[in-house]
Amino acid sequence: MSYKIQALNGFKLYFDQLSLVFNEKNSGEGKIDYDRLTDLTGLNRRKIRMLFTFLSDIGFTMKRSLESTELGKIVFRNDPYLEDEGTLWIMHYLAAANPYLLIWNRIFNGIALMNEFTKIDLLKNFSDLRDTMSEYSFKDHIGKEITVVLDAYINQRFAKLGLLEFEDKIYQTVRNQDIAELIFLAFMVLYRDRYFPGASAIEIGDLVDGDNAPGRILFWDEGYLRNRLEDLKGQELIGIESRADLDQVRFGSDLRFENIVEQYYKSIRR
Repeated sequence: MSYKIQALNGFKLYFDQLSLVFNEKNSGEGKIDYDRLTDLTGLNRRKIRMLFTFLSDIGFTMKRSLESTELGKIVFRNDPYLEDEGTLWIMHYLAAANPYLLIWNRIFNGIALMNEFTKIDLLKNFSDLRDTMSEYSFKDHIGKEITVVLDAYINQRFAKLGLLEFEDKIYQTVRNQDIAELIFLAFMVLYRDRYFPGASAIEIGDLVDGDNAPGRILFWDEGYLRNRLEDLKGQELIGIESRADLDQVRFGSDLRFENIVEQYYKSIRR
């Protein structure tokens, strides 16, 4: 499977820059005017291209053409400046649960099993890549990407999610953060579509600790996740079967990730 080492190419993820590029792309028509964007943002073309590529990697725009996806259009209509907490959770999950974004993906699947860690601990998780690049590239490219991903959750807008804390050179994971029920439902449906296409049900164990599963990427323990499932069941958004040898969540056949995201935005405007 193909993957990308540097989603951010060593640049910090400043959301004011990202939202400006996101807005400009969705507000305009036709081809992207890089000269205008350079004047507007003060960024060079390399940084602007990186931001567009990141938006494509998380599914807000299409690759190559950079045309907005259905999801990108929904987010733009409802939260063009990428400030709403639900939007940030969506962006987090789309990046962290994406195997193509190798560093981001391995970091969050790995630290979900840790209470605390250092950057050195994370670098060890990529030792299998040493034979694929020079020692300098290994330390420089992978090391920089780890740094900027962590910075996004400590110093940039992803810090609002409260997933990580940092003190005395030690990072700590924060468990069982609250998110909107519809956002959680959207993640489960997306996980189903990616890993169990066509399935009407998923084992709860898979939702808790499967690779890229919502429970794992959100740092939720099993008890907390089950409580959140009961909340969704109470609203008749899902079914739960826990009898005999069954322990699974059942989904309606008409549930779509994008539709649930749209429903979330409508719910917060009421």
